[in-house]
Amino acid sequence: NVPKGGLQAWVDFYQRVFGFTPVRTFDIRGQQTGLTSHALRSPDGSFCIPINEGDESTSQIEEYLREYGGPGIQHLAFLTDDLLDSLDRLDGAVETLDIDEDYYTHLSERVHGVREDLGRIRAHQVLVDGDDEGYLLQIFTKNLIGPIFFEMIQRRNHASFGEGNFGALFRSIERDQERRGVLQAG
Repeated sequence: NVPKGGLQAWVDFYQRVFGFTPVRTFDIRGQQTGLTSHALRSPDGSFCIPINEGDESTSQIEEYLREYGGPGIQHLAFLTDDLLDSLDRLDGAVETLDIDEDYYTHLSERVHGVREDLGRIRAHQVLVDGDDEGYLLQIFTKNLIGPIFFEMIQRRNHASFGEGNFGALFRSIERDQERRGVLQAG
C-alpha cells in the first residue's frame, strides 16, 4: 500500500529495480471508498504483488498507511491444498471477515464445477471465483498484526486474483471499518 499519488512511482521502481512485469490493473469501488491496484509478477513468475493506492482519506489503504506509519505490505497469502480442512483445524482461532449472506445465493450458478461442499463453504464464509478452466477458494482474516491481514487460498486450475470476489471483499472490509468506527455506517 502506498500514499495517494505514489502508485506509478512504486510500480516503476519494482519494474526497474527488480524486473517485475505488469499483470493487471484493478479499479475497485465499495459503497464509500475505493482503490486502484497494479498487480506485478516476479521475474521467475513464482509470485505476484499488488501495489494499492486509496482514493479517500477513510479508505482501507489510507487507514493502513496511518496505522503502519507509511507504505508497506497489507497482506500475505498462503496456499493450501484443502482450505476447508485448514479452516476446520483452525476451529475459529482466527477471526475472518464476514461475508454478506446473499453472496452465496447464486454461487453454484456463478461458478460451475465446485467440488467442495457448498454448505461448508458458506459456513466458513469462503469466497469462490472461477471460470470454465477452474476455480479458487479464498478467505481473508481480519487485521491480525496491526493493519496486516492474511489470506488463505486454494486453487483448482485457476491462477487469477479472485477478481469476481473483489466487490464482496471490499464490502466486507468497509463493514469492518464501520464496526471499528473508521467509516460512518452507510
